[in-house]
Amino acid sequence: MAVTNFIQTIWSKKIQDDLELKCKLVDNCLRDYEGDCKYAQSVKILGVGEPTIGAYDGSKDIDIEEMSDKGQVLIIDQANYFAFYVDDINQAQSVPGLKEKYQEKAVHGLAVARDSYVAELISTGTNVTEITSMTEQAIVDGVDEGIVALRERNFDEDGVIEITPKVYNKFKKQLITLSTDNPEYIKKGKVGVYDDFDVIMSNNMKNDGSFTYCDIRGKKAIAFAGQINEVEALRAEKRFKDIVRGLDTFGAKVIDNDRIQVLKITNSTAVARTTKAS
Repeated sequence: MAVTNFIQTIWSKKIQDDLELKCKLVDNCLRDYEGDCKYAQSVKILGVGEPTIGAYDGSKDIDIEEMSDKGQVLIIDQANYFAFYVDDINQAQSVPGLKEKYQEKAVHGLAVARDSYVAELISTGTNVTEITSMTEQAIVDGVDEGIVALRERNFDEDGVIEITPKVYNKFKKQLITLSTDNPEYIKKGKVGVYDDFDVIMSNNMKNDGSFTYCDIRGKKAIAFAGQINEVEALRAEKRFKDIVRGLDTFGAKVIDNDRIQVLKITNSTAVARTTKAS
């Protein structure tokens, strides 16, 4: 059978690598806990509490405390598949560029699903700057207010501002532009820099019809773990074709709300803006 020559490892690795390039929101998540991600498994995210800081004057013994366990569990509870016909799997693997064309179709859909899931998590953040006017000044003011709120929570890492194309169109005059000669910027959606934050444009930010949910965050705000678990080929039962199918499993979780500021932007014009925190 034609499918006996299918090179599963190469297809799996290529799709996984391409997913890493295509996902914009996932790229800005904590990825330290990936390993072997199987559906319905869990990943332990390590963490410890803050020690109590006491004054010392040399006149009495110091207090020793146990460090609390602040670890969290990330459940791998998302699974998406692709499956498509191939006339001849041998030809798809041997003709230069043909295999990549097939894989591109799968990768795009999987990347949208991963980023959309992260976008949904972003919208649930408890620190929110409400921007009730889709105008340049209101968005600039809201972003500034959001950055201040984030920094007042001792935010001290590299961060990103993630926005939609519509918001970018209102905000772009404020950005430090980047060299268009760097294709890595384009692949990752990086469209500029604002106040030391990379600005990322994505079509996958949540829009519920009334509000668009953008954000300012660091990589330690959301943890993500994902893996292409299976890619296999088999002979079609009722067609003279081969089938290629694969399974992508992943999970994500907001693990530190203090490291993310949601920008809740109205989809209609208004004038007010407020900030609230959990």
